[in-house]
Amino acid sequence: MIDVTKHQGLVPLPGFPFQVRTSASVRERAMRLADRCLRAYDYLGDMLAFRPQCALIVLNRADWSERASNPLYGMPYYDAGNLFLAGEPSDLMAWLEKTVNTATPRAAQVIDQVYGTGADRLAPFADMLVVHELAHAFHDGVPFLFPRSWLMELFADMALYTFVAANESDRILQLETLPRVALEYKLLKPIARDLRYFEAYYPSIEPLTYVWYQFRFTMMAKDLVDAAGPDMLRRLWDAFARSDEQLAAVLGGQVHPAAGQWLASWPEEAE
Repeated sequence: MIDVTKHQGLVPLPGFPFQVRTSASVRERAMRLADRCLRAYDYLGDMLAFRPQCALIVLNRADWSERASNPLYGMPYYDAGNLFLAGEPSDLMAWLEKTVNTATPRAAQVIDQVYGTGADRLAPFADMLVVHELAHAFHDGVPFLFPRSWLMELFADMALYTFVAANESDRILQLETLPRVALEYKLLKPIARDLRYFEAYYPSIEPLTYVWYQFRFTMMAKDLVDAAGPDMLRRLWDAFARSDEQLAAVLGGQVHPAAGQWLASWPEEAE
């Protein structure tokens, strides 16, 4: 289900298989994000044999403060069927730019070679994150769950990397360089690095630490897809995608024969 209360007062952009709502002042950027989202929607939909109902919401700073639940402007996130993204230069990218500016000369040189030196140079990286949020709509729209939150985030980063590698290969460096340099040169100082911490405090993780984890997942996704190919994404999906019939078979075979009847015997309407 999509929480449409967030859509009130926003401009609709027609012509997409998912809903698009935007602040009027950032309509042009919203159209660019929606076009990439559409290509990813078709690509992932074909790969996973599923197309979720969702809405892309692109907000200016004023509308973000009124509608978004994440206080950091531009921290993209998915919630209740909605993909929230910034339509203006974001506080997140400004913070990352400031972090990059503290890099060693060698690290700064690598960043400059890929992203240039102009204002808002990290925008191409930020714009690709719409695919990560779209991936959350895919796993949220099916009746199964990843057994760990970190696997869910890794899946979203694998979807992003797989899509870019297959459809926007000229942008691979823009996607992977910032995470790689930030990790290799220790530009971020997370308060934790282990998966148990991520699992315990997700999604309410301190922003700097959360970004560190996402960068780590991005590089894990790159390594996995580069080694095993794009089919790796579907294999991860299939590892947890169980129909009710398949789940009943597992319950009956591994728990108890009576457990296999739980789904069939559950009343359709609560009394």
